[in-house]
Amino acid sequence: MPPPGTVRLQTSPSWVKTAVLIIFIAALAALVGTRTQASLQGTDFPDFYCAARMLLDGHGHQLYDADLQRQYQAYYAGGVGTLYIHPPFEVVLYLVVAWFPLLGAYRVWSLLNLVFLAIGARVIAKRILAPWDWRLLLAASLTFVPLLLSLLQGQDSVLLLLVVILAFTALREERAFAAGCWLGLGLFKFQIVLPVASVLILVSERKRRSEFAKGFSLVGLILVGISAAISGWSAFVYPRFLLHLQTQPSTGIAPQAMANFRGLAYLFCRRTQSFWVTGLMLIFSVGGLVKTLIVWRHAQIASPANTSSVTRDEYDFAFANTVLFALLASYYLNPHDLSLLLLPMSLLLHHTLAQKPELPRSTNWIALGSLAILFLPPLHLLALRAHVYGLMSIPVIILSLTESTIARQK
Repeated sequence: MPPPGTVRLQTSPSWVKTAVLIIFIAALAALVGTRTQASLQGTDFPDFYCAARMLLDGHGHQLYDADLQRQYQAYYAGGVGTLYIHPPFEVVLYLVVAWFPLLGAYRVWSLLNLVFLAIGARVIAKRILAPWDWRLLLAASLTFVPLLLSLLQGQDSVLLLLVVILAFTALREERAFAAGCWLGLGLFKFQIVLPVASVLILVSERKRRSEFAKGFSLVGLILVGISAAISGWSAFVYPRFLLHLQTQPSTGIAPQAMANFRGLAYLFCRRTQSFWVTGLMLIFSVGGLVKTLIVWRHAQIASPANTSSVTRDEYDFAFANTVLFALLASYYLNPHDLSLLLLPMSLLLHHTLAQKPELPRSTNWIALGSLAILFLPPLHLLALRAHVYGLMSIPVIILSLTESTIARQK
């Protein structure tokens, strides 16, 4: 008989798990493979692809020239979409596929995204959620709507998920410098990564804080250097480009579609810029930060690798709360960015299935209920169609509160 608290997931033969994974991958491959170039209109991939083509043609110093971006999109994508608004260094990633025609590049990038997801699933299953099977975890991830949106949009959220998983496992294993380096690589979405890094620096003891900050700063400086090499002085125009982005048409910025504090405040006030929206965002963000710091203090994270399993669970929940806080407090968030929820959701499900005796049954039911809501495809699709996706921040907040409650009850 397995010891109490063991997660019983080894019930299916290996070939069954492999077959399930193959079925899901085949369905995704069919979906991607049947897309046409015309169907890519309205997705984000042409933005990245055309930015990479600009770099190949020697126009890196004009990367944030909106008119030139639209010319490239009209020529290579057959239509004008949203602008490329990410940092210059990220264009290097898309150079891997920019040599192909648009449709071929999209398919190769989709394959790379699947590889990123498989690596992340394998790492988290083998080193954090044992004895989970990474094949089932990967198959289940492919049913999560935000992650599917990221794959279909040709976005980079799956890569960010992998980077955060690698940073988390490095921190768990007392490799603070490596964790800082991994998280620094996620600065292509700095609005999410910077809050995570800030919290980790605040809560770590001196030695770990120093090592983490060194790794994060080193990678950050390297990425700034790459950006300068790509765009020259134009790289330092990037912040000004972002500040004036609202004046551009078709930027893809829709506060009502942001499942975070900003989106929730916008739906309450129905105004993009107002005193009430800013005030609500600040109140929610400060409250979320205080809650996250309290969870970290409870976890006593000075040396998680040498503590009991109970403290290790508390550490896991503290990191999960940090990710949830970063998503909710970020100023800019798209539906596909919620792919990051797979990490805190997996940690919560792993803990709940372990049936810890010290927790009330009602707490486990609330945890499972919050996970079910976030995994419900019709809810995401209805919110998107009704232009109220900001309301999806509510189950994310519930998830954060649930994990905080469990951490305090341990």
